[in-house]
Amino acid sequence: MIDIVSSIRKLNREGQTLAIASVINTWKSSPRPVGSALIISENGEMTGSVSGGCVEGAVVKKALEIIKSQKAEVLHFGISDADAWEVGLSCGGALDVFVQPFYPKEIWNDMDELLKQDEGFMLLSTLEENPQYSIVKANGESIGAAFEKSLLPELEQAFYEGDSKVLSSGNHFVQVFSKRPVMLLIGSAHITVELTELAHMFGFETLMIDPRATFASKTQYKEKPQTIHIQWPQEVLPNLKLDKNTYAVILSHDPKIDDEALKILLKSKVAYIGALGSRKTHAKRIERLKEYGFSSEEIDGIHAPIGIDIGSKLPREIALSVMGEVIKVKNGGR
Repeated sequence: MIDIVSSIRKLNREGQTLAIASVINTWKSSPRPVGSALIISENGEMTGSVSGGCVEGAVVKKALEIIKSQKAEVLHFGISDADAWEVGLSCGGALDVFVQPFYPKEIWNDMDELLKQDEGFMLLSTLEENPQYSIVKANGESIGAAFEKSLLPELEQAFYEGDSKVLSSGNHFVQVFSKRPVMLLIGSAHITVELTELAHMFGFETLMIDPRATFASKTQYKEKPQTIHIQWPQEVLPNLKLDKNTYAVILSHDPKIDDEALKILLKSKVAYIGALGSRKTHAKRIERLKEYGFSSEEIDGIHAPIGIDIGSKLPREIALSVMGEVIKVKNGGR
């Protein structure tokens, strides 16, 4: 839903009455994952998607009714049958969509403030005609309606995994709003220039580390990394939150820089470590890391040669292959 926030802000400024439709359950080959959302205004304007076009028409029709009635409803869509005009999913999947009047003003204002601060949180909604809402922060603090504390373990798991879902109670839907992912760029180079632009396009925060002042300050960026440290990795990395929201890309091609970063990153909980270099270069890197005391299992956590194999040669092509691999890992691949 984060990708449609700007549209929500615009429609709210215009004073339009809204409904929001959220995918809450999917089965088999559903075109959109749980948590996908569609915003519908009173004049039929819509932003987002719940099915990639298969059932949007029916959802919008119901949403316009709900804007008038102010009563939420769960809709179920399954496989299209012989009637080619029946609303359904030709992909063979099924999904449930919760269509509701847009969140109460006070709830949205609190959500919007947390989104602006890039604070991760969850929105807990009851699946009923008049939903109750609770905003639950990462530390367990909540805003809004009270809820049973027995739900906390499931909420904590959902937040950790980043998975929106219907809780086992069957009557609560939790939507997870994770912090923006961070791309950690070790080394300023031509590939860094291209990769920074792609990272911003896909909603990543970017942080670049390179102790070589000439490289870090003279590189001609189209879009500069949001944070630049002209320092050694070992001076910066210990002060960062290196968690599953961080994706590290090693690009300096200088073992004095790259190895110092890897010594710290391999002991951290970052979601991804990729290192530039040929198989021969990586073989030498493996030898050095083993001398530093790292096991083969730990070293296997490095994606090298970096990126998806698309026959990349140019910096932009290599950056694209790296971005593809990062997104693959972010979406649950390896």
